Amino acid sequence: MSQTSQLEAQIRPLITWLGRHVNAHRFLWLMAVVAFLIAWNRGVALLYGLFALILALQAVSWVLPWWMLRKMHVHRHQVGMAHAGRSCTLQYHFISTHPAYYISVAESFKGMREPQAHFIPTTQPEDFPGYFRFNYHCPQRGVYKLPALELRSAWPFGFLERKVSVAAATLEVRVVPKVFRIANLPLPSLDNPVMEGADSFMSRGAHSEFAGLRDHRQGDSLKHIHWAASARMQHLVVREFHSYDTPSWLVVIDGERGASVGQGADTTFEYGLQIGASMLDYARRHNQSMTLIISAARPVRLDIHPGQQDINAHLEVLAGVIDDGQLSYDDAIQEALSGEINPPILVTVRRQSQVINANHSGGHLDIVYADASFDLPMGGYAEGWDNKMGQRLQLNLHRLSRLPQVFGS
Repeated sequence: MSQTSQLEAQIRPLITWLGRHVNAHRFLWLMAVVAFLIAWNRGVALLYGLFALILALQAVSWVLPWWMLRKMHVHRHQVGMAHAGRSCTLQYHFISTHPAYYISVAESFKGMREPQAHFIPTTQPEDFPGYFRFNYHCPQRGVYKLPALELRSAWPFGFLERKVSVAAATLEVRVVPKVFRIANLPLPSLDNPVMEGADSFMSRGAHSEFAGLRDHRQGDSLKHIHWAASARMQHLVVREFHSYDTPSWLVVIDGERGASVGQGADTTFEYGLQIGASMLDYARRHNQSMTLIISAARPVRLDIHPGQQDINAHLEVLAGVIDDGQLSYDDAIQEALSGEINPPILVTVRRQSQVINANHSGGHLDIVYADASFDLPMGGYAEGWDNKMGQRLQLNLHRLSRLPQVFGS
């Protein structure tokens, strides 16, 4: 090793320490102290002038950003829907009577290591509306209350960055679960009532049975409208049928406190919500009926009916769900099934060590996560569908399973 390389290796720790602890602002203060001490010891008037100049520079850098931002008001709101793992768009409206320069806006969401900042060169109230939109990464689902806004500015010299709290109301941001596209869901072999002897009360070749009347919903076919009943009730009603070709689904997510494994956004509860939300989207796209139940302290029930246009309202509800329930998963499943007249296909999401007794005649899709994968994610774990006992299908997953690929095949 050459002498130059040895010297670089010796001074590298010092350079690293200086880069970490010394900035322009601190360097100016150090220069001011040195200039003052030399001038006081030697009586050099020029150094007194340098000391005064540095003090004036620091004072201006401290006062002017506050003076510029002191009367600024900011209105902010969320634009569109934010999905976990993607970006959230916030719009800011800056209101002030005078221009502002070199402003930095920073927001922090749960799961972010440090606040994400955006830079605004200038706001000109005379000829510019003062509207800005910025995207922030949202690692985790949830409802966030962003505190009063804090602006930063290093104007005019860039030596000192001031933090100034401005008038801005707290903002509630909702980040909904990830929704991935499910290509197709396997059907248990005994999910069709015809296969269970249902044709004993059906005509041969029938695919549905009249169930009653209900109010018309957007997307319902005109051929199902009961015109006589609609005229009598003064609003549209349609005939409803129990279909034996199109299945109905019941998805139950475990919301018991402490039952989930994993941390942050990588927990069985969060994965369960992703799967549940994606199945709601699947039912909407395929015009099927589905009910999603989360057994939290305040149980959540979300229904999808054929013809429903979107699931945005359901996703907004799922953004605020937390796993704080007291009911065991097994009891929650039995309670959900007890309220169903016609047996739906049951969908459960559980840990491998979690035992459930779901004796259900309508078929069962059992989605099972390997517990050990949340501590040792790189281990070799089973993945994919496993046919067990005819009407029960099991899907093995682990922490690193890519749900869009598993459900997209």
